[in-house]
Amino acid sequence: MAAALAALCAAARADAAPAASGALRVDLESVSSLSPDRAEVGGEAASFVAAERIEGSPEDVLHLSGDAEIRRAGAVLRADSITYTQRTDEVEAKGNARLSRQGASFSGPSMKFRLTSRQGSMDEAEWEYAPRNLRGCAKNVRFLSGDRTTFEDVTISTCKRDDEAWYISLNDLEIDEYDQSASGNGAVLHFQGVPILASPWFTFPISPERRSGLLTPVYGMSSSRGVDISVPYYFNIAPNYDYTLTPRVMTKRGVMIGNEARFKYDAFETTVNLDYLPNDRLYDDSRWGTRIRTNYHRGKLGFSADYNRVSDDDYVTDFSGSIRESSETVLPQDYQLTWTDTYWNAQLRVTKNQTLNITGVQQVIPYERVPQATVNGYAADFHGFELASTLEATRFTHPSRIGGTRVAASQSVSYPFRGAGWFVVPKAEFLGVWYELSDINRSKYYQNRTPSRFTPTLTLDAGLEFERDARFLGRDAYQTLEPRIYYAYTPYRDQSDIPIFDSTAADLSSATLFTPNLFSGYDRVSEANQLTAVVSSRWIDKESGLELFRASVGQRQYFGDQRVDLLNEGDKDYFAAAQQQANVRSDLLGSIGARLTRSLYASANTQYSSSLNRMVNVKTGLTWSPKRMSTMGLYYRYNYAASETSEDNIKQVDFQVQWPIWNRLYGLFRYNYSLHKKKPIELIGGFEYLHDCWTLRFAAQRYTTASNEQESNFFLQLELNGLGSIGINPLSELRRNIRGYQTTGALPTTSGPYDFYE
Repeated sequence: MAAALAALCAAARADAAPAASGALRVDLESVSSLSPDRAEVGGEAASFVAAERIEGSPEDVLHLSGDAEIRRAGAVLRADSITYTQRTDEVEAKGNARLSRQGASFSGPSMKFRLTSRQGSMDEAEWEYAPRNLRGCAKNVRFLSGDRTTFEDVTISTCKRDDEAWYISLNDLEIDEYDQSASGNGAVLHFQGVPILASPWFTFPISPERRSGLLTPVYGMSSSRGVDISVPYYFNIAPNYDYTLTPRVMTKRGVMIGNEARFKYDAFETTVNLDYLPNDRLYDDSRWGTRIRTNYHRGKLGFSADYNRVSDDDYVTDFSGSIRESSETVLPQDYQLTWTDTYWNAQLRVTKNQTLNITGVQQVIPYERVPQATVNGYAADFHGFELASTLEATRFTHPSRIGGTRVAASQSVSYPFRGAGWFVVPKAEFLGVWYELSDINRSKYYQNRTPSRFTPTLTLDAGLEFERDARFLGRDAYQTLEPRIYYAYTPYRDQSDIPIFDSTAADLSSATLFTPNLFSGYDRVSEANQLTAVVSSRWIDKESGLELFRASVGQRQYFGDQRVDLLNEGDKDYFAAAQQQANVRSDLLGSIGARLTRSLYASANTQYSSSLNRMVNVKTGLTWSPKRMSTMGLYYRYNYAASETSEDNIKQVDFQVQWPIWNRLYGLFRYNYSLHKKKPIELIGGFEYLHDCWTLRFAAQRYTTASNEQESNFFLQLELNGLGSIGINPLSELRRNIRGYQTTGALPTTSGPYDFYE
């Protein structure tokens, strides 16, 4: 069958070879209208002809020979010779006949065509639809009207001519250009000459417009789910809402029914997902998961909701497809109502959640906000002053811990001074927090039902930027020197009678060095009498503007003890955070990055503990990207925790690569190994073959779930350019696992009016 179709296309191409032409063309635009009603034939414009030789009369029979051409209302008909008969309104084209219209073209040895009704036929035809890069050949093509075309014994492909890497053969095919759809029967997908998939019917859109029908099946394999096959069916119910039904067969689990409904009206849109498994063979019970997302925005008013819930604690781990998803232990249920104006905004928010109890993972149940009301005001330039105000009221609830209502009011004012190469920003902030606690009988540490705190904070932020001509590795460059100091003062406030609702200790970083508070949230404000000093330098290439080198070092100096603790004794069973030390200075932060060559980049970020006299955090990496779709990276990550059993103890080596192996074959690999646990954390490997009209991807992934179990996934995808793909798409996992991963670009989905003009 494949050989016969290839021979058929080859024969059509041979017959359609263009004739040599060097003679003068004659355009008879003023005298050769082919209809007496020149301006309104079927509501269309007139027809015009051109040829090397023209004989006869337009009112009777007109003969065109030698590079003959007829144009009418966006359609172009060409052939070696054309005969037009006025009485029947029929054009007969012989020798290299070609009809082009609206991006579609049809070529064959001969054809017959009626200009007014736009009906006709062509045998042994080769066709092409340029906007979607589709092409093929057919035993017979019939033009039923200006918008409908039928094919007999037809092939479809996006491969180049003389390349039969893949094609779909059909007994019959109909393309409706008005409806922008195509449908046929007896479809067989051939890949490298081998039939791999068949369907009694076949439909696909010839435009980006949505169409109802079967979507490409998804195949995969997992150690916990077995062979995993999904066959989605898409219902295009209306332009503003649709529904997708996805039966999913898992050999180890059973049949899951996936549902996705989308609705959009004016400024409102929502998506509802519900997956239901009637009987999990391994779990011996029914299981389900749902997510509902809603957004509304009109003018200044906005609303959003994100509701997540599953049937059991192991649902996410069992049915997720990545290490990131399997580690989720808190599913949010978040609702927000917002109002945004020029200088202020307001928000009413309710935050609830479902906390999963996963084996081997410490369960930490967060507080719920029911509700939280916030009003923010901001003026960037009020007579030179920068003003920011916040008023927030939140009610916190917890199933087993103390709850209550918190009201916080913050007002800050600053007066920035800025010039060329310098800035000074003095700032004052006043924060008041008031509580009304409930369920205090749940804890013996909090007896005051209405604690409160008022805290002023004064800061001064100043910096300079020097620049000079320099050279870096033999290249002309600008070198900068950027010193910056930041002073903060906050008096001590006893906060031992205030519980922790949503505050945490902020991680030390180059950004938090320039904040006065060591904690996030309103429940704790650290005592501050401290000075931060950071010095940075950069080398910037004069010619390209690329940053060739950067280096930065910074530290915070304390002029007093840190007497505010994040946790009281009663909180230590619920939160894992160290108490603040009475240190003289903070950890020393350093970073460095160098573009050793145009394609080789090295970087390192370090954190040295002044109290422990040791390195506590290191992140280094070396990345090589010599050309597109070729990248290799080696990374090291280290984090120290005092407890040997803490999950914060990290010592990992990470190797990532996307690299050409041979011709169009690329290797894909990531190996993330824990030196502390002496075992791999995540491993993914595979290959990607990139052809002109198809891509084959295979990947195998193995990772450790949040419950410390090993999970394996297998991805196999055949992507037929311009038509769709078969199998499980591994692109999201490859992009997450391999920094700088690239693939072939997608075909354009829109075209201009002259993109395919003949």
